[in-house]
Amino acid sequence: MKYLLVLMLVLSSCIPFRKNEILMSDPNFVEFERLYSPDSSNVILNYGIDLGAFGYGRAGKAVLTSIDSTVDLKNFTIQGNLIKVRWKNQDTISAKLDVIPYLRENKKYKIKNQTINGIEIEVQPYDYIEPGFKRIIECREVSPDEKHELIAYRYMKENGGLNFIHVSIIETGQEIPKYGNFLIADMQSDYVFDGEWIFENKLAFYTNELYADLVQYFFVKDRPGIEYELRIDNERFSSKYRWIR
Repeated sequence: MKYLLVLMLVLSSCIPFRKNEILMSDPNFVEFERLYSPDSSNVILNYGIDLGAFGYGRAGKAVLTSIDSTVDLKNFTIQGNLIKVRWKNQDTISAKLDVIPYLRENKKYKIKNQTINGIEIEVQPYDYIEPGFKRIIECREVSPDEKHELIAYRYMKENGGLNFIHVSIIETGQEIPKYGNFLIADMQSDYVFDGEWIFENKLAFYTNELYADLVQYFFVKDRPGIEYELRIDNERFSSKYRWIR
């Protein structure tokens, strides 16, 4: 808690006193990218606030009719949990809601369109499983009492880049769920790089020192009642970020 308070004080000292506005004229404003509409009349401005050693804060995508350094970008910024923001035509933007965090937490999500500067943002759910993707099983192992199976799988196009891992525990012979019911990783890493049964009702997952503290955030809420232990194995997995046997 003491470390958290110190960090908050440091961060607050890096951010201008006028916290409720985001202006292009701010000294710590950073422009990452401009995406112009097909007729070049409007722009999606991808921006962030440079916090120095702490990285970027309050990043966002603003929909603007002109580049004006005096406008408060906060008033024109698309909701932060939308990804794959692209122009559909000069009057419409398409965007995706990443539903994976909701699936991990077993929470419902709402799909709601948004209008900014007269531009409609059409929102669709996105689970990183696109048309043409196939399920690839990386691991399938039966428990010692043969009652359950550990299955690690991912979705990807043939000869495509590796998508993230889903881990499910099912009763032997049952259908594999679309999404992991035990762990769902993300595009940054799989966080666990191998797994095995060590007892009838207990698993061991293997990770490395880099990701060991992060694994806890990717387990699914209300997952099957199977115990697990996390083992750090830098010898085998020090340079890994995907589960590949």
